Amino acid sequence: MKKFLYITMVLVISLSFVACGSKTTTDASKTSKAATTTPAKITYTKDLAYLPTYNGVKSAKYTAKTKKTLATSKYTLKNTTDVKVFNDYQAILKKDGWTITGATKSTTIFAKKGTHIANIIVQKMGKDKDVILMISSK
Repeated sequence: MKKFLYITMVLVISLSFVACGSKTTTDASKTSKAATTTPAKITYTKDLAYLPTYNGVKSAKYTAKTKKTLATSKYTLKNTTDVKVFNDYQAILKKDGWTITGATKSTTIFAKKGTHIANIIVQKMGKDKDVILMISSK
Protein backbone atom coordinates (compact mmCIF):
# COMPACT_ATOMS: atom_id res chain seq x y z
CA MET A 1 0.00 0.00 0.00
CA LYS A 2 2.85 2.36 0.82
CA LYS A 3 4.45 1.61 -2.55
CA PHE A 4 1.24 2.65 -4.34
CA LEU A 5 1.16 5.94 -2.42
CA TYR A 6 4.83 6.65 -3.16
CA ILE A 7 4.42 5.80 -6.84
CA THR A 8 1.32 7.99 -7.08
CA MET A 9 3.04 10.85 -5.29
CA VAL A 10 6.13 10.66 -7.54
CA LEU A 11 3.91 10.50 -10.63
CA VAL A 12 1.89 13.55 -9.60
CA ILE A 13 4.99 15.56 -8.72
CA SER A 14 6.70 14.55 -11.96
CA LEU A 15 3.68 15.50 -14.03
CA SER A 16 3.48 18.84 -12.23
CA PHE A 17 7.08 19.63 -13.16
CA VAL A 18 6.54 18.56 -16.75
CA ALA A 19 3.36 20.64 -17.01
CA CYS A 20 5.03 23.74 -15.58
CA GLY A 21 7.89 23.56 -18.08
CA SER A 22 5.87 22.70 -21.16
CA LYS A 23 4.62 25.04 -23.85
CA THR A 24 0.93 25.83 -24.07
CA THR A 25 -0.80 23.08 -26.00
CA THR A 26 -3.73 23.31 -28.36
CA ASP A 27 -7.03 22.68 -26.64
CA ALA A 28 -8.00 19.20 -27.89
CA SER A 29 -11.68 19.78 -27.14
CA LYS A 30 -11.79 22.58 -29.74
CA THR A 31 -10.27 20.43 -32.47
CA SER A 32 -12.75 17.58 -32.22
CA LYS A 33 -16.08 19.01 -31.06
CA ALA A 34 -18.03 16.47 -33.14
CA ALA A 35 -16.70 13.57 -31.07
CA THR A 36 -17.37 15.29 -27.74
CA THR A 37 -20.54 14.45 -25.86
CA THR A 38 -21.29 15.82 -22.42
CA PRO A 39 -24.11 14.76 -20.18
CA ALA A 40 -27.03 17.16 -19.69
CA LYS A 41 -26.72 17.00 -15.90
CA ILE A 42 -23.39 16.98 -14.07
CA THR A 43 -23.05 14.37 -11.33
CA TYR A 44 -20.32 14.35 -8.69
CA THR A 45 -18.09 11.63 -7.29
CA LYS A 46 -18.98 10.04 -3.99
CA ASP A 47 -15.45 10.26 -2.61
CA LEU A 48 -14.61 13.74 -3.94
CA ALA A 49 -17.96 15.54 -3.71
CA TYR A 50 -16.66 18.70 -5.46
CA LEU A 51 -15.39 16.85 -8.56
CA PRO A 52 -17.69 15.91 -11.48
CA THR A 53 -17.76 12.24 -12.49
CA TYR A 54 -17.01 10.99 -15.95
CA ASN A 55 -20.44 9.88 -17.21
CA GLY A 56 -21.44 8.58 -13.78
CA VAL A 57 -18.79 5.84 -13.43
CA LYS A 58 -18.12 4.39 -9.99
CA SER A 59 -14.66 4.52 -8.39
CA ALA A 60 -12.75 1.26 -8.63
CA LYS A 61 -10.08 2.31 -6.15
CA TYR A 62 -10.00 5.31 -3.81
CA THR A 63 -7.20 6.50 -1.52
CA ALA A 64 -8.00 9.32 0.90
CA LYS A 65 -5.92 12.50 1.14
CA THR A 66 -3.18 12.61 3.75
CA LYS A 67 -0.88 15.43 4.86
CA LYS A 68 1.68 14.39 2.22
CA THR A 69 -0.46 13.06 -0.64
CA LEU A 70 -3.52 14.03 -2.66
CA ALA A 71 -6.66 11.94 -2.67
CA THR A 72 -6.68 9.56 -5.62
CA SER A 73 -9.44 7.75 -7.48
CA LYS A 74 -8.85 5.19 -10.20
CA TYR A 75 -11.49 4.19 -12.74
CA THR A 76 -11.50 1.59 -15.50
CA LEU A 77 -13.67 2.62 -18.44
CA LYS A 78 -14.76 -0.15 -20.82
CA ASN A 79 -15.07 0.05 -24.61
CA THR A 80 -13.85 3.59 -25.20
CA THR A 81 -10.75 5.44 -26.34
CA ASP A 82 -8.34 7.67 -24.48
CA VAL A 83 -9.01 10.56 -26.87
CA LYS A 84 -12.77 10.38 -26.24
CA VAL A 85 -12.34 10.21 -22.45
CA PHE A 86 -9.86 13.11 -22.53
CA ASN A 87 -12.11 15.35 -24.64
CA ASP A 88 -15.31 14.46 -22.80
CA TYR A 89 -13.88 14.88 -19.29
CA GLN A 90 -12.22 18.17 -20.19
CA ALA A 91 -15.59 19.43 -21.48
CA ILE A 92 -17.34 18.21 -18.30
CA LEU A 93 -14.82 20.06 -16.12
CA LYS A 94 -15.20 23.28 -18.13
CA LYS A 95 -18.99 23.04 -17.98
CA ASP A 96 -18.77 22.70 -14.19
CA GLY A 97 -16.65 25.87 -13.92
CA TRP A 98 -13.18 24.34 -13.63
CA THR A 99 -10.25 26.18 -15.20
CA ILE A 100 -7.92 24.00 -17.26
CA THR A 101 -4.44 25.10 -16.16
CA GLY A 102 -2.58 22.66 -18.38
CA ALA A 103 -3.13 19.70 -20.65
CA THR A 104 -1.09 17.21 -22.61
CA LYS A 105 -3.08 15.98 -25.58
CA SER A 106 -5.06 12.83 -24.70
CA THR A 107 -3.04 12.03 -21.57
CA THR A 108 -3.21 14.59 -18.77
CA ILE A 109 -5.42 17.43 -17.61
CA PHE A 110 -4.54 19.85 -14.83
CA ALA A 111 -7.54 21.78 -13.52
CA LYS A 112 -8.41 24.20 -10.74
CA LYS A 113 -11.66 25.44 -9.22
CA GLY A 114 -11.57 27.66 -6.16
CA THR A 115 -9.31 25.98 -3.59
CA HIS A 116 -9.50 22.59 -5.33
CA ILE A 117 -7.02 21.18 -7.81
CA ALA A 118 -7.27 18.05 -9.94
CA ASN A 119 -4.58 16.20 -11.86
CA ILE A 120 -6.20 13.77 -14.30
CA ILE A 121 -4.32 11.02 -16.13
CA VAL A 122 -5.93 9.17 -19.05
CA GLN A 123 -4.19 5.96 -20.12
CA LYS A 124 -4.92 3.20 -22.63
CA MET A 125 -4.88 -0.37 -21.36
CA GLY A 126 -2.76 -2.25 -23.91
CA LYS A 127 -4.61 -3.53 -26.98
CA ASP A 128 -7.97 -3.61 -25.18
CA LYS A 129 -10.61 -0.94 -25.80
CA ASP A 130 -10.41 0.00 -22.12
CA VAL A 131 -9.05 3.18 -20.55
CA ILE A 132 -7.77 3.95 -17.06
CA LEU A 133 -8.80 7.31 -15.62
CA MET A 134 -6.75 8.29 -12.57
CA ILE A 135 -7.55 11.47 -10.65
CA SER A 136 -5.41 13.01 -7.91
CA SER A 137 -7.14 15.88 -6.16
CA LYS A 138 -7.53 18.07 -3.10
